[in-house]
Amino acid sequence: MIKQTFYAFKILLLCLYVLIGKPIFAQELDSLKKLPALQEMRQPKIDVKHIALDLSFDWQKKQTFGTATLTLSVLNDAPIVALDAAKMTIKSVKIGQGKSLKFDYEGGEKDENLKIYLDKTYKHTENILLNIEYHTLHINEPDPNSLGGSTGKGLRFFQPTFTEPRKRRQIWSMAEGESNRYWFPCHDVLTDFRTTELKATVDKNLTVISNGNLIKIQENPNNTRTFHWKMVQPYANYQTSIVVGEYVEIKQEVNLNSAHNPQSPNPKNTEGVLSLRTYAYPDEVEATKASIVQLPEMLRFFYEKTGIKYPYPSYSQVFVQDLPWGMWNTSTSTLTENMVDDYGTHADYLYLWDDLAAEALAVQWFGSLITPADWQHNWLNRAFARYFSGLYDEYKNGRQEYISFPHQWDINTYLFDWNNGHRRPIVTNNFTDKTAFISDNYGIFRGAAVLHTLRQELGEEKWWKAIRYYTRKHAQKSVTTDDFIKAIEATTGEKIGWFFDQWVYKMGHPIFDITKKYDAENKQLLLVIKQVQKQDTTNAYPQVQYFKGKMAIEIDDKIETIWIESIAEKTYIFNCSQEPKLVHFDYETAWIKELKFEKSLAELLYQFQHDKDIMGRRSAMQAIAAIFKKETSTADEKAKIHEAFRKVLSSNVYWRFKFMSFPVYQGLLAAKQPVVLDKITSDFLISAIKNEKAWVRNAAINCLSITNDPQYADLYIGYLNDSSDRVINAAAIALGKTKSPKAFDALAQLKDKPSWKNQSLISTLYALKELQDPRGVDIALAALKDSPAAPRWTLAVPVWDFRIAAAETLVALGKNTEGYPIVAERFKKSLEENDVNDIFNNVLIISILADPRGQAVFDELKIKYKDDVPILNAVNQFEQQFKEHVGTK
Repeated sequence: MIKQTFYAFKILLLCLYVLIGKPIFAQELDSLKKLPALQEMRQPKIDVKHIALDLSFDWQKKQTFGTATLTLSVLNDAPIVALDAAKMTIKSVKIGQGKSLKFDYEGGEKDENLKIYLDKTYKHTENILLNIEYHTLHINEPDPNSLGGSTGKGLRFFQPTFTEPRKRRQIWSMAEGESNRYWFPCHDVLTDFRTTELKATVDKNLTVISNGNLIKIQENPNNTRTFHWKMVQPYANYQTSIVVGEYVEIKQEVNLNSAHNPQSPNPKNTEGVLSLRTYAYPDEVEATKASIVQLPEMLRFFYEKTGIKYPYPSYSQVFVQDLPWGMWNTSTSTLTENMVDDYGTHADYLYLWDDLAAEALAVQWFGSLITPADWQHNWLNRAFARYFSGLYDEYKNGRQEYISFPHQWDINTYLFDWNNGHRRPIVTNNFTDKTAFISDNYGIFRGAAVLHTLRQELGEEKWWKAIRYYTRKHAQKSVTTDDFIKAIEATTGEKIGWFFDQWVYKMGHPIFDITKKYDAENKQLLLVIKQVQKQDTTNAYPQVQYFKGKMAIEIDDKIETIWIESIAEKTYIFNCSQEPKLVHFDYETAWIKELKFEKSLAELLYQFQHDKDIMGRRSAMQAIAAIFKKETSTADEKAKIHEAFRKVLSSNVYWRFKFMSFPVYQGLLAAKQPVVLDKITSDFLISAIKNEKAWVRNAAINCLSITNDPQYADLYIGYLNDSSDRVINAAAIALGKTKSPKAFDALAQLKDKPSWKNQSLISTLYALKELQDPRGVDIALAALKDSPAAPRWTLAVPVWDFRIAAAETLVALGKNTEGYPIVAERFKKSLEENDVNDIFNNVLIISILADPRGQAVFDELKIKYKDDVPILNAVNQFEQQFKEHVGTK
């Protein structure tokens, strides 16, 4: 299966990237786009009290056979009950276990498509027990446009295949939105809370995980087991889940009575001690333990900050394949298996994967305990969970880590969408695709960034007072954004509706143009702040003309707070005994914004080296690099910039800022070819390689490697034994670039070095791609074959997909035609098995290999999927990549 190879590298790099969009001018526009259709809040007609599911599975047909027993009442006296049941066969409906009832089932996916005619008119005070026997028809196929993982609707089924013999036998549900109706008849209304129990019968080697507590495991005589889960606290339908697979349970405990230590100081005292259960793959138990170390502390943190104890009797989390991130359900979370790393790898990636674990856990408060009343308010779930994971990151790893990683990720993701034309308010009931609306970036990343702005607007004391009031008042209830506004106003005494109007109910962000002048005579700094954003006249959503709110300005060593007014331009005056060396607008990036603030090279160099806010340093660094690359820059200016980079990168500035800075510095060093480093620079880089954290050492090796100098071969070979695979990867590729006679033997040895998910092999292949030694062909072909008889690296389960690296290496060595028959055979088998993931995993590699024979693959797929538009789009995209690669050969 295509794992997102070095997935976290891409995430970290994107955090360095801020897109600057082009303004949209009215004269370029043809017409105003209409708002999407108005989505009315669904009004419930019934009240489901309890639902009990009894399930079994046909793995070959990817179908679920079940009985759903619903206890419900009608809200108005009625002889008919309507439920939601997507793409099923309804075999029978009975009152309890007795009389059969007539029903009409329309099929399809619409609301209330299963109409049940009751045996009489029931009053709203009477409970009705319905027993529905059914089996599913919908097959939840993966999305070939997202080979790093996809969700779909209903249940996903997985089994080993010819292409992926390591694929695990597994079932998991996609619950968010209205996807549960694809695997059991239900009432998909957010405000209808009910209790559940789930029984599922599976083969004896499999485990079932669902909501609540595991009541019983029944051993059956036919080599199967039946798991019985029960959730006694009511919750929303969309948070019901199931996972089936081979798992080992790992138990942790957290003492909610301990004020400072999340681990129980007295194991015999079980009062207030909560059980945490993580379900690990049997071959990844130790790695899973390494990946969940912080879970008890996360739970304790959320309890302390919200003022509400974890609301359920236990918490479970389970790892699954082919899921891009995570899905959060009441009392249980389903998370991507990519989160599981051994101790060394997790130490490198904890800033990423611990954010996932924290986000999933935060949903137990914001999403389960407090549920949005309607999908337009889904940000009260997703954005809150995202932001609270960031708050835990800030608590655990420091303010600089939060500001420079998750917060910047949130802002950059939003700006990427905005500059690519995806624009809407966070809260709106005008949308077309409900599933897309629920999961899009506005309700998650922009929402989290707005919550941070709100926190800065209110201040710490008022922010946390409001949060605790909100969680306490609305626990076990459905909420709207207005409920959150009222909670803030009730606790702070301030009217805050204006804030939500501009950041939540309307779309857009400010674009500031800043100029400054120092009045030496009056000893005053004059700061002219202009808002130059334009209205998007193609978009019918409500927009903000000018923004207002508190803004922090850094002036040398002082932080001044000003009030930005909702006007086009205003001048602010600050008393300064001397001209400031540093003026930084929006300290710690509290606002979503774009900014133009021209400064001299001297000012930028000072800010780069002295700003207390590393994001201020980052903006100065980017401006300095742009100056360096100008044709008009002088040798003296370039020398000063080089010196500034060396000073900053040798200082004790936060490690992530160094990691951000090294690639920029590398670009400056590579500006003149061939790259020849002076002794000061090479010594500085070698010192960083020896002394810094793993990610910085990785970046420093990358920087040194642009010399392609074989004199550093021994240095790189030494770091092939580093404790961090991030450093090993950089050292291997750097070694390949040297073309040293020592390189091949060292790399051939590296490929067999034990590593988590075959990182050693991946590093070897990318290094051989650089080395261009023809002996690398055999290693690349063996990796591409990936057969049971292949070398021992295939024993690691699962793997990061080294076959992509193998294909790229064969292309670099001019032997792509030797690799094509291997992949073509796998492609043929994947068509026979009709596994969409396998088909397109092979297509991806075929597009990389760019053997002209591969055109037949795309011709065949265009016929096979001619009536399936999404899959056909994926075929066309891969074909375009294939043709581009063929054209470059």
